[in-house]
Amino acid sequence: MQQVIAAEIRTQAPASEQAGCYVYCVAPAIEATGLGPTGIEGREVRAVAHNGLCALVHHCPAQPYQSDDAEVTASWVLAHHRVVETAWRRCGTVLPITFNTIIRAEEGSAEESLRAWLNRECPRLEERLRSLAGKAEYGVQLFWNIAVIGKKVAQGSPQLRALEEEIRSKSRGLAYMYRQRLERLLRSEMEARAEEESRDLYARLDRCVESIHIERAKRDQNERQMLMDLSCLVSAERYPELEAELKKVGQREGLYVRLTGPLPPYSFC
Repeated sequence: MQQVIAAEIRTQAPASEQAGCYVYCVAPAIEATGLGPTGIEGREVRAVAHNGLCALVHHCPAQPYQSDDAEVTASWVLAHHRVVETAWRRCGTVLPITFNTIIRAEEGSAEESLRAWLNRECPRLEERLRSLAGKAEYGVQLFWNIAVIGKKVAQGSPQLRALEEEIRSKSRGLAYMYRQRLERLLRSEMEARAEEESRDLYARLDRCVESIHIERAKRDQNERQMLMDLSCLVSAERYPELEAELKKVGQREGLYVRLTGPLPPYSFC
């Protein structure tokens, strides 16, 4: 969906305030009303309805929002998210559109171009909205305490325990070499444990969510290290199952689970 809209963006367009429609999301036209001055930079957000669908938009020049100031850009992204979330809570289901998606006026006004797109894509958009009805996105992150898990792995490995015993009987030079070998073996067993814990979490969640996207985990070497970062699409009926499974995982020594949401289904559009 986002690629189709993006194909209609033109960055070299007249700088008229009515030359483009900045699109936040698409929703069923249950309540095709605007959201007032809640958009980027306080823009008036209105609903453009067509064929049982509506797009939440504001009028703008047909050129992307750009700034060298990171704080300004962040404020735009946050405003975009707030409009999508407000529409989601009001309508129940939305298809979020990528930040900085702008449709320009082709033959006629920008709104006419938008309605033409809604008309062309109506069957596909309606199918996606039906598939997302009653569902929300949740973020699930799995962490472990490196020191705690490392100690457990070392205590549970006969090979590691044997190496530690052998080090005590070696000279200082040999002990150094053996300790390097010990550290390599511990890293290998920790990596295997991390893979095991990640597979277990995925299998648990796969039983109670509609869909899972694996995100790129941040591998900062802090005391608490992230092992897995997931985006999950969950129905309201099955959310208690998700909570129950995460509680079981979080009760294991050295493991920690973070749950965020509910959010509009950004990762599943």
